[in-house]
Amino acid sequence: MESLWAKKVEKNGGLYWLPLVQHLNDTAEIIGLLWEHWLSQGQRNLVISFVGDENKAKNVTQLLGYLHDQAKCTPAFQTKTSYNKSDDLDKQLLEKLEKEGFIGISTLFLTNSNKSLHALAGQVLLESYGVNQSFSSIIGGHHGKPVDTSQDVKIQLESYEANYFQNEKEEDPIHQKWKAIQKKIFNDGIAKYDFKDAEAIPELSQSACVILEGLLIMADWIASNETYFPLIEIDDDGSSINQEERIQIGFERWFKTYMWEPEEFSDTVKLYDDRFGFEPRDVQAKLSMSIQQASKPGIFILEAPMGVGKTEAALVAIEQLALKTGRAGMFFGLPTQATSNGIFTRIKGWLDNIIKDADQTQSLNLLHGKAALNDEFDKIPKAQGIDIDGEENGTIITNEWFHGRKTGMLDDFIVGTVDQFLLSALKQKHLALRHLGLSKKVVVIDEVHAYDAYMGQFLYQAIRWMGAYSVPVVILSATLPGERREELVKNYYLGTGKKWKEAIKPDNLAIQNAYPLITYSDGSKIEQVTQFEKQKDRKVNINRLDDNELLGTLEDCLSDGGIAGIIVNTVRRAQELYHLISDQFGLENVELLHSSFIATQRVKKETNLMSEIGKNAIRPDKKIIIGTQVIEQSLDIDFDVLFSDLAPMDLLIQRIGRLHRHEISRPNMLKTPRFYVLGTSQTFEFNSGSKAVYGDYLLMRTQHFLPEQINIPSDISFLVQETYAKDEIDLGEAYRKAKNDQEVFLRCKEQRAKTFRLDNPNKPNKGNLIGWLKNPNPDDSEEKGSAQVRDSSDSIEVIVVKKTETGISLVGEDKDLDLLIDTKKMATNTIRLPQALSADWTIDKTISELEMYNKRKLFDWQRQSWLKGSLGIILDENNQFLLNGYRLTYDLQLGLTYEKEGING
Repeated sequence: MESLWAKKVEKNGGLYWLPLVQHLNDTAEIIGLLWEHWLSQGQRNLVISFVGDENKAKNVTQLLGYLHDQAKCTPAFQTKTSYNKSDDLDKQLLEKLEKEGFIGISTLFLTNSNKSLHALAGQVLLESYGVNQSFSSIIGGHHGKPVDTSQDVKIQLESYEANYFQNEKEEDPIHQKWKAIQKKIFNDGIAKYDFKDAEAIPELSQSACVILEGLLIMADWIASNETYFPLIEIDDDGSSINQEERIQIGFERWFKTYMWEPEEFSDTVKLYDDRFGFEPRDVQAKLSMSIQQASKPGIFILEAPMGVGKTEAALVAIEQLALKTGRAGMFFGLPTQATSNGIFTRIKGWLDNIIKDADQTQSLNLLHGKAALNDEFDKIPKAQGIDIDGEENGTIITNEWFHGRKTGMLDDFIVGTVDQFLLSALKQKHLALRHLGLSKKVVVIDEVHAYDAYMGQFLYQAIRWMGAYSVPVVILSATLPGERREELVKNYYLGTGKKWKEAIKPDNLAIQNAYPLITYSDGSKIEQVTQFEKQKDRKVNINRLDDNELLGTLEDCLSDGGIAGIIVNTVRRAQELYHLISDQFGLENVELLHSSFIATQRVKKETNLMSEIGKNAIRPDKKIIIGTQVIEQSLDIDFDVLFSDLAPMDLLIQRIGRLHRHEISRPNMLKTPRFYVLGTSQTFEFNSGSKAVYGDYLLMRTQHFLPEQINIPSDISFLVQETYAKDEIDLGEAYRKAKNDQEVFLRCKEQRAKTFRLDNPNKPNKGNLIGWLKNPNPDDSEEKGSAQVRDSSDSIEVIVVKKTETGISLVGEDKDLDLLIDTKKMATNTIRLPQALSADWTIDKTISELEMYNKRKLFDWQRQSWLKGSLGIILDENNQFLLNGYRLTYDLQLGLTYEKEGING
């Protein structure tokens, strides 16, 4: 056995290898340490519930580690050439095997060796010994994707026997020698971990299999890291290795933080005061009480108006639920990178308080495509070389091992975009790692409103899998359509393995319009909290307005000064209105904000906006802010009067949340909150941009149910429920057609979502991973995955700089950039190209042109770490760039505009 290799490399003129038995022992020891020091009690309980006791569960786990690469003991693997094709290294290792009696291995040529990759081959060998498929399928999937069918396993020994035993003749001594040594590895493993025979290895549920596969992949990656577990020189047979010392040093090099153990507390009021410096409000206190009273807490949905402290309520809920359910971390998901960045500082402050109390070091990660460019995140100390035991006080660190694309979700405390959660329902290679990371945590999803039918399919399925792991989930929303609320609870409940018809639940679960509202599961019961302290209503007058009346109404409203907001549904419409309104009111009084600004300039615009009309800001005498949905999503800003394009009811209410948001002095004309709705139509001829974004059907229903006055918050739930109800209303033939079109559209979207969506967990007779990732999403990249779960076209992001007489500069700046010094600064200056350039029928040509341009003009960028892999464009002296038949123009006030080349000259 000492002659079989697991890893080999030639580097710096030296030849290095690692015996197979050494790697098997390393991985078994590491997975055992992860079981003890990294896996949460809630995750361990899932495995224990099928195995019987903790000691046996740990033994099963370590046996997986020991046997994971058993099939490297095959001629198909042992004859593999080294990565950098080192003939001398390969020759010496094959000679070792020849000396041990594997005659002919040095000259062996297998025509189909790639048909028996060692993960699959490991499953084949185990099943040939009589090991159950739940255990064997974990081995088969430990390189990221389990086998699709049992037939894939069965045909191996029938069709590719030489890959396993060097030749197909069973009576041949070499054939017998391979078989004997393979069986010896298996027998050594089961003896070492206290199993009598193959049949004694217990069967597991599918959800337990996923957790253990994720843990096995994680352990294998750690044990395969040569910084932690170095290879040895080719002449060393491994006898020089002190195993105990090797494991201790290797694990400590990786291990940076102890598992979070939430502290017990009995006084919620004191906890709020300790964490945030205030006593809990009624909604916050009732959520905490619901969690406290639940014996088997599951999913909690909090629907409440803006400004009641839902974020703080969720953070306290995390502490309570982690303690109750044995979780050891948190995932906090938000709709956008901007909202994730916005809340990151608040969550860091909360975590600071936790670690001060507990004197623990914890790791915090920001998980989205631009996380590395977030200054607050970038300031957190990196964990390399930290002596945890030497720390006098707990601190927040970031462990760089978790910064990999596939390891990010494994970190303990994570703030990220909701995509990171939705991706847990998308079939992708190494999905088990994402499930492993999420199942360790309490999951919070913020700003869940009326997700569309497509995105909802991924959300519901991700929630269902959380139910399968007994992971507590907190959903925060201003309000939800009743049907969506019921679907969320139902999917979680079904994930736990219970039947929905047997649930003890309120009769009016889907039509309950009390507000605020807490809905939660407690074992077999679904409970609702409907009684809250009466909040004072704000009466908001709703006025319908034609576009041609906008300028005159603005003049009247701002005659005494004030801040007006105009939220429209598309970037192009925002830009057109900016031209129109700034001509009348002056450029100095009008501001534009949308997603088609360079990222750094958009951040500056948002920061300036917060300083002018945010909480406690010094407000200008007169200002008009024109923007798109970015205003409704992420900014705590306050308008004296607000204009909005017609949008679905829940989004209109979100926008109204930016009107008279704070208790401040206002101009006399604007003391009463007024909300003007643009784009309504008695004949349902809506603005083409609004139709494209939201569809006719919801716009029709919103227009129909929109009253002349809304009481905030009393009317919120009622209006949303009415708008999203499926009742019949008679609005004529156009409405009937729109409804039918909507139903067809939704069915198509749901069907499309199911193509790459994960199946239900723990289906009957499905206690294994076979077929778990069958027909995966064809593109394994995270950006493509995010586009997949959001049903958005692939958007193309580019770095934008401007040509100068002597080099290049950032747009709006005169100073030339130094490619060696300014790379990070350049990397933050990104923008997403218009949809016209990234639609299905044009995206390939756009990317092809960009890649050719970058090879020709920006080749040096690929040598810089911050720019590597990025696409860039250099605007000319007129801030223009020609791409795929479109002329792009960047303007500091307008942002990015585009027109088809040849139009308008």
